[in-house]
Amino acid sequence: MMPIGVDEAGRGSWAGPVVVGITNLNGHIIDGITDSKIIPEEKRERLFDSITNLCTYSIGSASSAEIDSLGIIKAENLAINRAIDNFPSKINFLIIDGKDKWDLSIPYKTIVRGDKTISSISAASIIAKVWRDRYMRLSSLMYPVYLFEKNKGYGTKAHIRSLKEFGICLMHRKSYKPIINIISELNEKKRILLHTCCAPCASGTIDRLKDDGYEVTLFFYDPNISPVSEYKKRLNEAKKLSEIYKIGFIEGEYKNLLWEKLTERFKNEPELGKRCTICYQMRLTEAAKRARELNFDYFTTTLTVSPHKDSKRIKNLGESAGRQLGVNFLYYDFKKQNGFLKSIQNSKKYGFYRQNFCGCQYSR
Repeated sequence: MMPIGVDEAGRGSWAGPVVVGITNLNGHIIDGITDSKIIPEEKRERLFDSITNLCTYSIGSASSAEIDSLGIIKAENLAINRAIDNFPSKINFLIIDGKDKWDLSIPYKTIVRGDKTISSISAASIIAKVWRDRYMRLSSLMYPVYLFEKNKGYGTKAHIRSLKEFGICLMHRKSYKPIINIISELNEKKRILLHTCCAPCASGTIDRLKDDGYEVTLFFYDPNISPVSEYKKRLNEAKKLSEIYKIGFIEGEYKNLLWEKLTERFKNEPELGKRCTICYQMRLTEAAKRARELNFDYFTTTLTVSPHKDSKRIKNLGESAGRQLGVNFLYYDFKKQNGFLKSIQNSKKYGFYRQNFCGCQYSR
């Protein structure tokens, strides 16, 4: 009878879960299986399909929060027990890659480098790694700035750059020393997510925030802007601004159809009416969500630069969004201290496109 193998994936990663696979090959011999880490990704995916079609297997995992709470060994132990519970048939004995001691209800034997020498352990390493890689690719849709689809949470140079630019997210293991060091480095400055509608307005605010000791990341989220050509023009100018000031840049999703649906019944309202309130609220709520997801200390907006906007209303909406989502809204009336004048001067200095309408189809 072939032994039932166990292996993990993600122990050394800085983000995401540790994942355990258990595999019974059921007498099948599958060509090409070995330690998953040395198999090319495309081949590994094919082997995953073969193993899961022919063999009996299960997956167990422990989250990054559980890793921080328990430590990696106890968290992996938890993942093994979850995989045992998920296995579709009774297990009498396990062989496990490595040399650690485990608290299990089933007798087991550990084998150093078993993922290279024992087929069932190799198969377990493949299903654990492929399952985890797929999970990290899905997670990258929620946290695209960290490139999890490429680094799978490991400490690559690109991942480190993203951490230093954007801070950590809920996926990161805060108990791991590299993450602790990065958090310590970031804590020297408070991080603020600056929502902006255009480069000219933002250019009148960034120096002020930097002078006040904040590390600024620009957030361009403006579903009100139309047509698409106008949106792209302002987006590109905002990116240009972030490069000039050497600050982080995040683009939000362009949800123009949703914006139109929410504001359509107020299309005949004058400027500064209810339509504008809905527009401000939509953008500030999204900024608050993104600030919370990426662990910013604060969020704020450049909307108050314009002398044509109601700063008090923006303040109330920002504070309300912050309370609802558990993140601090830092209010600045940026038109003060010559903020609007600076935006005009910087636009000329850097050659920014300066629009002559707020952005939506009703403001032209």
